[in-house]
Amino acid sequence: MLPDPQGPRLPNAPLGESAIPDRHFSEPSATNLALQNAFKGKDDRLASIPSIPAILQSLFNELDQPADGVNLLRVTEIIGRDEALAAQCLRLANSALFSRGPGPDSLRGAVRMLGIARIRDIAVSCGLMRVAPVSRGVITPLILWQHSLACAIISRKLARSVGFGDPDKAYLAGLMHDIGYIVNLVVLPQETAAALEKARREGLFAGDVEYSVLGYTHCQTGEILARQWRLSDTLVEVILCHHDPSVATINPALVAIVSLSDKFCRASNLGLGYAETVNPLDSWEPDWRLLEEKCPFASDITWNEFVKDSAKYVEEIHNLVSAMCKGS
Repeated sequence: MLPDPQGPRLPNAPLGESAIPDRHFSEPSATNLALQNAFKGKDDRLASIPSIPAILQSLFNELDQPADGVNLLRVTEIIGRDEALAAQCLRLANSALFSRGPGPDSLRGAVRMLGIARIRDIAVSCGLMRVAPVSRGVITPLILWQHSLACAIISRKLARSVGFGDPDKAYLAGLMHDIGYIVNLVVLPQETAAALEKARREGLFAGDVEYSVLGYTHCQTGEILARQWRLSDTLVEVILCHHDPSVATINPALVAIVSLSDKFCRASNLGLGYAETVNPLDSWEPDWRLLEEKCPFASDITWNEFVKDSAKYVEEIHNLVSAMCKGS
């Protein structure tokens, strides 16, 4: 069962140097000895993780261009290749959440009604749900997907607010940032489940518990899967460094956007299915300073203003997840 929606807890006063994350979140997988030892002899498990579904890769390619270059008919054609996904889009377009009158009876009509942004939310997210392993533990595919989708939506909104040049790239980065949990649950399911249960039981940040129990985090394992899937270097950096944006070199602003969005979601009951005892928003300041340096409009707003303004999105995201998963 999904947690009930609630607004984000506002951050406390800015923290000092203690708010700067440790480097263990951004250490490359190739230099993490605990990870190398844990994965030794388990290549078959890593290889068992499906590649990105062909439809998902096609959508990535279609969306990896300026927003005004995305072709509505091309998106419709891609989705139409997947019978289940096409049916999902039609059902949603006819649902009470999106339709106030007679709903469309064709995929093209559904795409037109929902719009490119919403179709992307549905198609890409459902594609990722197929990759996530079935789990009855702390992180189910639904919980992981809900957090990823929420982070994607907030990342896009934050990117627009601070003047980041490519909000759609921020959306995709937010959607992909936690794929390392997929790796952990497949390669070391029992150890990962124990670490995540400890985090849930004690209300701790999952990344800290991962490192203390396993010696590595979803950031390093996410890097491995991102390279296996041949994602762009920009996305690889987000996946590895989203809890430590200060070390990013390819696109630090993008990493900071995803980091802040992740914190917002974890503080808004859109995290990994439990509330953390320490407010994730308390460590916002270093990331926001980075955005002020890199993005033209970041100095025109404050982080608290963005948090308050974005609170209304929380219930909408919960409603979207419920609508998409109804009957699935």
